[in-house]
Amino acid sequence: MSHFFAPALALAACLAVTSPIAAAPIEPTGLPSLGESADEGLSIASERRLGELLMRRIRASPGGFLDDPEFEDYLSRLAQRLVARNDNTRGHAFELFGVQAPSLNAFALPGGFIGVHTGLMIQTQSESELASVIAHEIAHVTQRHIARMLEQQRQSGGLMIASLLAAVLAARSSPDAAGGLIALGGSMQMQQALGYSRDAEREADRVGLSMLQSAGFDPQAMVSFFGRLQAANRLQEQASQSYFRTHPFTGERMADIQNRVLSMRYRQHVSSLDYQLVRARLAALAHRDPKRLTEQRATLERQLATAAIEPVVAHYALATIALTLEDRPQARAAIEASRIAQGREIPHPMIESLAAQIELSDGAPAAALAVVEPALARNPDSRALMRLKARALFEGADSPEEAAAYLREAARQARQDIVLWELLARAESTIGRTGQAHRAMAQRYALSGSLPAAVEQLEIAARSPTLDFFEASEVDVERRALRARFIQESELLKGLP
Repeated sequence: MSHFFAPALALAACLAVTSPIAAAPIEPTGLPSLGESADEGLSIASERRLGELLMRRIRASPGGFLDDPEFEDYLSRLAQRLVARNDNTRGHAFELFGVQAPSLNAFALPGGFIGVHTGLMIQTQSESELASVIAHEIAHVTQRHIARMLEQQRQSGGLMIASLLAAVLAARSSPDAAGGLIALGGSMQMQQALGYSRDAEREADRVGLSMLQSAGFDPQAMVSFFGRLQAANRLQEQASQSYFRTHPFTGERMADIQNRVLSMRYRQHVSSLDYQLVRARLAALAHRDPKRLTEQRATLERQLATAAIEPVVAHYALATIALTLEDRPQARAAIEASRIAQGREIPHPMIESLAAQIELSDGAPAAALAVVEPALARNPDSRALMRLKARALFEGADSPEEAAAYLREAARQARQDIVLWELLARAESTIGRTGQAHRAMAQRYALSGSLPAAVEQLEIAARSPTLDFFEASEVDVERRALRARFIQESELLKGLP
């Protein structure tokens, strides 16, 4: 079962039982009424709002959550490909995010939020293997396992709210801590949940495998992935214990997957360059210690010399390490070698993004902008390139008004990007638009889970003379909505850590 899946579901059930406002009408910024069973039609929107609540708590807690727009954007593209031809996904929204943890794991939260540990990205050996895990987690969402578990937990009285929310937060980076906290909830309920989770896992296998095949990935990858984990688990328990502890796995499940794959037509899938670059960068930066980075560089150079790795990927990873070690000449040489190795007229956006980062780190915003603008024109949805253009404009300081104007547009386009809102606040403040700066900072705090700070920023903004009548009216609406949401969540989470 998913790493957050069981505690998050049980938490939702507890909220349904104990919340004094659970029966209140749902407002646009409010929380769902969670007393309804799956049969009574727990709405997808209600699950989404519960997931948003949990995500705010996760973002507000230190550590674990990885702010990496290239990783997130890649995961989103992968998920979009998986759901594109699947009718069961209609009506669902999916938001994938990274978790900085070496453990091999992924998890589904209510509402389509799916977390992927960096350890999973690094340890998979093909894009189809990674896709098989993501498809499995998507299936947990589309098959309404959350709504079903809510009803099961409601009928058995739920578990201790405090221990469960603590488990959700601890589970980001410590499966052992989460498991210990969940156990506080009581044996009978957990036995029932685990018994059901095995059924859910089998169903997620079946639906995920079908999704994998429909999207053009190699279904055999699911067999090879779990088979390799089983072998590693027998030889060295820690190698795969994180995934198997949270995803109960049996020989029967493995046999069922194998039998289904045998009836499918073999389809070879070559891992995309996106997958290879993201994986290489995360692997290169898995350890930030200079000694370990130097060792990693030597390993890559040996692999490059023996043709054990694609040159474009090796040079990109070498440039990443060189930049981290602040060896900018070597970083420039490596990124240029990666461009040449790609052998295309149009360089990959991740390669250009790293090239721009090298220039910015060297105090050359104009050179960075010259790299970013054509790359962004070809890839207008790249949040990494949006951030880099904003930084280049802002740090160039030739036209702070131009930087602010661009950031307003970028923040509206990528509304969930915390960094863009923070940069916008700085840009607005630089040109004297203090009210607008506080309003942008309110968005930044709200996205990171700090609702009181967001409300405070809006109250300061409301007193600013730089807002016109329409902006002041919008700020008032935003302030009331955030205050109501904060009060509602405070009541739900009263007494929790």
